[in-house]
Amino acid sequence: MLASLDWLRSLCPTDADAETIADALTARGLTVDSIERGGSALEIDVPANRPDCLGHLGLARELSAALGAPLAARETPSFGDGEIGVRVDIADPKLCGRYTAGLVRGVTIGSSPEWVVQRLEACGLRSINNVVDASNLVLLELGNPIHFFDRRQVRGDRIGIACALDGESFETLDGVERKLDADTLMIDDGEGHVALAGIMGGADSEIKDDTRDVLIEAAWFEPLSVRRSARRLQMKTDASHRFERGVDPEALPLAQDLAMRLLEQLAGGTRVDGLVDAHAGPQQPHNATLRSGQLERLLGYVPAEDEVSGALEALGLRPKSGGEGRYDVTIPSWRVDLGREADLVEEVARHLGYDRIPVEALAADAVADGTRPQAVIEERAREVLANLGFHEAVGYSMIGEGQDLPYLAESDANPIRLSNPIAESLAFLRRSVLPGLVQAVELNQRRGARDVRLFEVGRVFFPDPGSTLPREPLHAALAWSGAGHPRHWGCDVREVELYDMMGCVDRLIDAIAPGFETRREGDSRPGLRPGQSAIWRSPDGKTVAWAGGLHPDLQTDMPHDVFLAEIDLDLLAAAPTSVPQYRSLARLTPVTRDLAVVISADTAWASVVDALRGVSAPAPATVAAVDHYSGAPLADDEMSLTVRVTLHPDERTLTDAEIEGYREALINVLQGDLGLKLR
Repeated sequence: MLASLDWLRSLCPTDADAETIADALTARGLTVDSIERGGSALEIDVPANRPDCLGHLGLARELSAALGAPLAARETPSFGDGEIGVRVDIADPKLCGRYTAGLVRGVTIGSSPEWVVQRLEACGLRSINNVVDASNLVLLELGNPIHFFDRRQVRGDRIGIACALDGESFETLDGVERKLDADTLMIDDGEGHVALAGIMGGADSEIKDDTRDVLIEAAWFEPLSVRRSARRLQMKTDASHRFERGVDPEALPLAQDLAMRLLEQLAGGTRVDGLVDAHAGPQQPHNATLRSGQLERLLGYVPAEDEVSGALEALGLRPKSGGEGRYDVTIPSWRVDLGREADLVEEVARHLGYDRIPVEALAADAVADGTRPQAVIEERAREVLANLGFHEAVGYSMIGEGQDLPYLAESDANPIRLSNPIAESLAFLRRSVLPGLVQAVELNQRRGARDVRLFEVGRVFFPDPGSTLPREPLHAALAWSGAGHPRHWGCDVREVELYDMMGCVDRLIDAIAPGFETRREGDSRPGLRPGQSAIWRSPDGKTVAWAGGLHPDLQTDMPHDVFLAEIDLDLLAAAPTSVPQYRSLARLTPVTRDLAVVISADTAWASVVDALRGVSAPAPATVAAVDHYSGAPLADDEMSLTVRVTLHPDERTLTDAEIEGYREALINVLQGDLGLKLR
């Protein structure tokens, strides 16, 4: 928030310059990010648990404690015993613990004097008129939001505070029609709603140019109620920002008195004798005890008694010695952040300086997270993919509705919707890691980066019928566009293709689960380019990984083809593995036999390899495709594939009969079991 230095000095008289004040506040946890407006204002980062410092008075209290300068004296508010002609009814004291109403008659709407304009501008606000400016001055000085009603627009002699009916509508003073629910706290007059409690007033009762009598509201509303209503209605106002953090209920008379004096001073009004103050009962003081033993345990040293007493006194905690190193304190009503003894220890440390806390080396050695088996898998996957030339990306686990559908199989479960998303575009938990990677590739291509290799290791989320918590398997995802190899002047550039990505997947599977047998076949996910996809399955049919080219319909804004892959690391971590065994190089000449077979478009190469590997060989054998041919006299959907089978004898030379018998067994499998033709 922006704070005026002149305003602070009027509340805590001091000759300190802007830098000194900024350093003092920063040292107390109120970080001053910058000195603004030519040295007349401070940009202060106020912590969420210090709503008392969202007003200049709270900042002045901190400055007074830091510099030892007393606060400027304030008059005790006095309202008299008169009647203002309005009664207040609170339906639920838990939602509205205190509500005060005052009345000023005979105001004249006009422009504000220059000192008001300067104070508001120093805090980042513009002047509206003298009456509206008066309410903003109260807000900025005390941190207590107040609201002004045009008294003639408040019908009847009653103000009620109660929740709306589900489905009601209400027009706020910004001219927007708001849909209410049964949890929205409202301010009512005798005939209907006049304000959203703690958020914004209504259009009908706002201050107008011909307003003469002003009804002043100063109240305490339950913070959680205001926060929920403001978030549901998508409203963020200066008032809701303070109410949802907690305002000082004991400062309401002070806010009323300051508002009345400003309306008298700025608008020529006359206060009506009396104040309506509705509450369930006086707030009981919050007492707490601080022990020196806790100071030593949490700070690592024991401050002197006079230092502790001085710190507590400077912070307005009114300490009394309880004997035996005990300090009995009364927590001020404006310090909503103080509740436990540890909070008091922190206050003492904050006042005396965090630099006094001794620094000691940890006695115990840190335990690496690598002791967790899954952490080893994660790190191994990152290492392999980085060595393959990919750069790691980190994306959101939340995505928009349906963004992951192109990368899912039909059997994948429904998505999990967040109950309270930060944005509608981040309302679902992802079931695939790829949506974020594809967006990153698109962003890189739009900015001229042609060669992009990205990977991410992260969790995906699926409903678990047997638990209230989702399943969170660990996946690795890859995205690759541009060159299929590093660019070099010595060779032509080749674009990445499916087999490049398939090779990366094979490398990762071999690194995580060495010796794990998988079967590779075609895939049919909707987000993949037809005919350019592959899926890896375990022996029991589970999907281990998949890869493919991004469908043209999904890369309309990307000029270069993108290839994708996703691997289930949890499945690989649980897969049976085998330790690679050493085998010496064959000492004898290998024997090769080539077989030319005609296969159709729907014949998987994996089925051919599996069939050939199933034939008993007289020596260790390898199978590879070395050539292919398409065209006449073959049919359009046929291809001639040359398969090379290599025998690696080690102990003895194979006989012609053994070699020919093995060859005939291979032909029988191809023709008989698979029904293929040989050329």
